[in-house]
Amino acid sequence: MAPSMTKALAALAGAFAVAALAACSPGGGAADPADAGTLHVARAESFDGWDPDKAAAYSTYQTLQGVLEPLLRVAPDGSGVEEGLAESWTYDADALTWTFVLRDGTLFSDGSPLTSADVAFSAGVWAEGPNYGALYANLTGVTTPDERTAVFSLAAPDSTLPVLMTWSSSAIFPEGFGGLSKEEYFAKPVGAGAFVVADWTPGGRITLEKNPHYYLEGRPHLDRVVIEVVADATERGAQFQAGQVDIAEYVSAIDAKQYGDGLVDLPVGQVEHLSFNTTRAPLDDPQLRRALAHAIDYDAIVEGAFRGYGSAPRGIIPPNLANWAAPSAAPFSLDLDEARELLADSATPQPGPLELIYDAGNPTDHLVAQVVASNLAELDIEVTLTALETGAFLSRAYGLDADMVLWSYGAVSPDVIDPLGWIHGTSWLFTGFEGETVEQQFFAYTATESPEEKQAIVEAVQNDAIESAQAISLAEFQVLHGVSDRVSGFSAAPWGMYYWDTIEVGE
Repeated sequence: MAPSMTKALAALAGAFAVAALAACSPGGGAADPADAGTLHVARAESFDGWDPDKAAAYSTYQTLQGVLEPLLRVAPDGSGVEEGLAESWTYDADALTWTFVLRDGTLFSDGSPLTSADVAFSAGVWAEGPNYGALYANLTGVTTPDERTAVFSLAAPDSTLPVLMTWSSSAIFPEGFGGLSKEEYFAKPVGAGAFVVADWTPGGRITLEKNPHYYLEGRPHLDRVVIEVVADATERGAQFQAGQVDIAEYVSAIDAKQYGDGLVDLPVGQVEHLSFNTTRAPLDDPQLRRALAHAIDYDAIVEGAFRGYGSAPRGIIPPNLANWAAPSAAPFSLDLDEARELLADSATPQPGPLELIYDAGNPTDHLVAQVVASNLAELDIEVTLTALETGAFLSRAYGLDADMVLWSYGAVSPDVIDPLGWIHGTSWLFTGFEGETVEQQFFAYTATESPEEKQAIVEAVQNDAIESAQAISLAEFQVLHGVSDRVSGFSAAPWGMYYWDTIEVGE
């Protein structure tokens, strides 16, 4: 990572978001047995386009990895990093280099060879990205001793680079975009993923077709993937029940019963959080923030909003990631006497109305927001609930233009470095809280190879969040997908992403 940390890590914002919901009319009829080679996917999230630097939604990360693969893959269950375009990777801590060796004979989807020159070119594209470019600021250059070897030089120690090489922002492009302009290329990109782009629109249908040159022999099993945006949860469930949809992504716990035996509940991997704007009164007062934290009925949120797919919060960092550690400090719990005592001693014992913003397209967040408003009313604090279209919500959240922000987040890769970067890149989860401490913790984490030291850093981050109460965890919860019994080979990481090339669809 770069020496200029604040600017660099701010660009991480958006990399791991549980994303925006968008509307579009569904299409297509019931699946036909003759259509066994096609996977039908329904989702509420819209697609951000093919430029990985602009990705801000799980739906986009999911789609990108099917077409534009990075060097490495995540194990299907999210437990670690596996071979991908690169068959090996080695770290030289003394020389500050990572060396990646490509598979022999790897091709892009147009049949052209994929070489280390393409990797070096791609790294330059990553670094120039206005959003995620800072992720790569610790890379000082990429050398290519031969066509299969790419050596990444570092400015500072980093034991976590292979994790970054699984992210969609690390996609491998053909050198010079294959002779196209950047805009022309990202209109219909050529990659090394399992599928090629046949047709797409940002808010509607995406059709992908099998890549005949895919590097994993015998894959993909599918001939095509057809993705539809179906914003209405009831309609999405009805299409699944009717056999029109093979996989319904990111099902709300509120709608889980529609999927019956087809519901896949993953290990707990997401954190629902309430974030306080610490840059202005009255929530710049930690005493007031702790008072509000003790007024929340966490059990009511877990039971009412997550309905059997959530659990009590343990910390601000999503679990089921390598080197995760719980806080040693006790998490917040409902204690109205403590809340009233803290409030009375705060700088603003009778705060005026507080605005809480959330994504209008998320039914779970709508319920959680109502619980929070009801809880704070017990302290005679009025809460104004503002449900916003996703783009407007994100604009105000990133702009620190609300008293409180309600959202959830998880990871896109199997290591705690992922949420640590997200925390810092979002100005401590949209709070504006001082970032120097977590910045130092982030770089201490990347520099060490010791799991014990990494876990100690994570524990410290968790404890700091409880001490300062800038953002509080309301619940941990599971990602849910609806998966038809026609589908085999489906395996998803705790944060919900999965590979299409392993999937088969039968009658």
